[in-house]
Amino acid sequence: MSAPEKSRRFYFASLGLWLLVFAIIAGDVIRRPLSHTTTPTYRRAALNWWAGLDPYTYDSHAGFLYFPQAAILFTPFTWGPYLLGEILWRGAVFGLFAYALGRLAQVFLAREKPLTARTFFLLSLLAVPSSMASLRNAQFDLPLAALVVLATVEIATARWGRAAFWLCLAVALKPLAVVPLLLFGALYPRPLLPRLALGLVLVLLVPFVNLHPSFVLHEYVRCGQTLLWAAQPHEPKFSDLPALFSHLHLELPDTVWTLVRLAFALIFLGLGAIAIRRRSRLEAAWAIGALSTTYLMLFNPRTETCSYVFLAPFVASLGLLYLSDNLSDKSRPWLGGALCFGALCLACDALPVVHYATDRWLKPLVALLFLAVVVAFILSNIPRHLRRHMP
Repeated sequence: MSAPEKSRRFYFASLGLWLLVFAIIAGDVIRRPLSHTTTPTYRRAALNWWAGLDPYTYDSHAGFLYFPQAAILFTPFTWGPYLLGEILWRGAVFGLFAYALGRLAQVFLAREKPLTARTFFLLSLLAVPSSMASLRNAQFDLPLAALVVLATVEIATARWGRAAFWLCLAVALKPLAVVPLLLFGALYPRPLLPRLALGLVLVLLVPFVNLHPSFVLHEYVRCGQTLLWAAQPHEPKFSDLPALFSHLHLELPDTVWTLVRLAFALIFLGLGAIAIRRRSRLEAAWAIGALSTTYLMLFNPRTETCSYVFLAPFVASLGLLYLSDNLSDKSRPWLGGALCFGALCLACDALPVVHYATDRWLKPLVALLFLAVVVAFILSNIPRHLRRHMP
């Protein structure tokens, strides 16, 4: 078989995979439009916002736990029939995720070579399954995962304006994005901080466009109160590092976990600085993106199992990199295979039997093991003459 024929086959295989997954999810949405979905919360918040009503409630299941900008961003999906909005929202965020994976494959995996259809297909095969639960629930996690990947890629290629745009948009969509924004901003202060400051000011001003300033200011206060309330988990359904410890019958007080989170925030900042000094520009940016998502999975007290779509692109891409010959130091096929398996483990939500058997411990365990691999990746030596794409 010729190379163009192989490329076409992988191209159609990728297209078929993405369309198949979306068709399965869309079909289930059409069959059960009010099941396993968060869009009624987003829709109600958007409609309330434009009506000048408070969208915030203390409800851990159906409460609007985001900035006002998220309601504004969701507004276009409330303009038509309910079911149409359900499908269009999922199509938009799934398309954004596809674009992010394509950019990740092009920059991190292909490097200086043209991106092959085979590379994108393999990355899709490993990362897309983890998105199915979030895609079905229509949560903000999936677009946020895509935006963090896009910001990482743009920083790796020194496109600072685009990186700031994606990071600011991510924060507007979900407060959790403040973690990668702060980490990238602290590690790349000169090119990023002025752009991030301008972007965040614009984001803050958006709600004032057509509503009375007193109402907007009041809603910012209500938003802060709601987020502080939501930071305290109200039921044991989350899948962070404390959940893994709890599964192992190792209970620690909340005050201890708060100190652990603060300590690891500093540790991750230090690891990011080391990555910039020791790895190539592409690999350093990737490592910082991986650290930010790993931190969110392990130390965010509201991490759900479907939130691990954040981590899958990074686990899958490093696995494929270790299986290739594009790594700066050397390939490790055994580690690459293990990481690829780990990426698939993050999709256990798709199999109810496996999900219920591994709920609250498997995914945090994968994240913890992946963190160890990322640390080793950052600290490993690479020959000076192979340090390509340095800032």
